[in-house]
Amino acid sequence: MKTKTLTGLVLLSLFSFGCAGTKVHFDDAPIDQLDLSQGRTVKAGASGLLLFHLIPIKINDRHAHAYGRLKDKANGAYLTDIKIQDSWKFVFIGEKHGTIITATAYPDKRMLSTPLAKKLDELKTLHDIGVLSDAEYEESRKKALGN
Repeated sequence: MKTKTLTGLVLLSLFSFGCAGTKVHFDDAPIDQLDLSQGRTVKAGASGLLLFHLIPIKINDRHAHAYGRLKDKANGAYLTDIKIQDSWKFVFIGEKHGTIITATAYPDKRMLSTPLAKKLDELKTLHDIGVLSDAEYEESRKKALGN
């Protein structure tokens, strides 16, 4: 009897920990510091699997991972108009859960006033539209920063 009780407590503990995820707090954007003329849309996502409809694999923190990737893509710009889209579908071994976060990224007015900031923004734009490869972008960015 004690073995069944102990087993039940262990399983309950595992399920409890398996259902906990990281809270996501969206950073505030100071409206008076945004350059509203240079907004661009950024999008990032993350997914996870509920294996056998029971075991969560990278599923609980997918919102936090997607938001972190979104901030990386924003490249220091402020994020506004954040939209979250969750989806799921059955797969052979469980359920696949996905999250896509879309936002508008606005640069800080104070950063755009420097020639270096303008150069970095230009390089980022060229990279985003595919003119510069990842390696070319990083090399050009390092040159502009003096590294």
